[in-house]
Amino acid sequence: MIHLVLSLDYEIFGNGSGDVRRDMIAPTNRLLGLSEKYGAKLSIMFEVGEYWAMKEAEAAGSLRLGYSPSGEIEQQLQDAAGRGHDVQLHLHPWWIGARFENNRWQLRPEQRRLSDLPNNLGSHHDPRSIVEVLSRGKKTLEAIVRPVRPGYECLVYREAMFWGQPSELLVAGLKQAGLGADSSVVKGLYETYPVPTDYRRAEAATGYWWTRADEISLSGPEGEHIIEFPVWSQMRLYASNFKGTKLRVSLKRRAVERASANGHGMMQARKSRDSLRTILKKLGSFQPMKYDFCKLSARDMIRGLRQSIESDEGDDEGVGTPLVMLGHSKDFWNDRNLGKFLEFVSTQCAKRVCFGTLGDLTEAIVQRRNCEPTVRLDA
Repeated sequence: MIHLVLSLDYEIFGNGSGDVRRDMIAPTNRLLGLSEKYGAKLSIMFEVGEYWAMKEAEAAGSLRLGYSPSGEIEQQLQDAAGRGHDVQLHLHPWWIGARFENNRWQLRPEQRRLSDLPNNLGSHHDPRSIVEVLSRGKKTLEAIVRPVRPGYECLVYREAMFWGQPSELLVAGLKQAGLGADSSVVKGLYETYPVPTDYRRAEAATGYWWTRADEISLSGPEGEHIIEFPVWSQMRLYASNFKGTKLRVSLKRRAVERASANGHGMMQARKSRDSLRTILKKLGSFQPMKYDFCKLSARDMIRGLRQSIESDEGDDEGVGTPLVMLGHSKDFWNDRNLGKFLEFVSTQCAKRVCFGTLGDLTEAIVQRRNCEPTVRLDA
């Protein structure tokens, strides 16, 4: 079976602009209802750094919006988890140590990756270290979710902007924090700025593998490090970004971000679109097109799934083939296209495709390796 995963990066904008109710709560409620209509489950990748910053600003009295953003986030995550959806860990390190001052977020742009934290790997109880940030994130999610799902465990992480290199500190930190899996690799992704990233040699665009100690995009000894679930992608001409659905979403996102009342606190934050110079440079090149359910038409999503079904060869451990789709709560205006795609999956692909979550898949892979009964991924 192919296990189709709808992973949702649950966050406001990366530069600190945006509104929790508009950009997280409302679109996620629509996604929850739409997915449940067709028997799917979301894997909500909870951006915990901005949650911590909001909670601290609320306590200090500096963030006065007439409602509690952190409280509404907690309530929505509990509601989703209680309905059977998955919640896993996501983090933009520039939120660590952020402050809300002069009606805007003052972020830490020098902390782009976990490996940029000032105390590096560090240890537990070191608040500016990789191990403690990941451990605190895991504990935060478990404290929110366990009141409604007592057996829940946070197991999976996604790095900001897919910037999972260099990987040695990331892999070591995940292992020490008790996180068994990652979903940060996009096969074919290659960037030199603002953070060098090269996933051109990644094992695959679908499925999973056990990583090396020093590189998440390459396979290492089975069971020794962490599991990598790549984000499903396909190399396409950069010009495909200008197709109707994706272009419309990108332009709307930029307009919403620019109109935010709270402005930018991170002046060097990655912009929501490429510059004209970058566009012209990339125009004739091939780039990885992520299977983003917020930006693709139903036709493109269906075509990609059909191609994956035809080429799927399963896996040696008998767990199945994960296909991790991507979305962002702040980008979701694509209800009609996603609905058509989910209807196609549920009515025409039932013999080959089921809906899964990153948490269930991680547990299944680990249990299979330990020769324990495998959980039902399509339950």
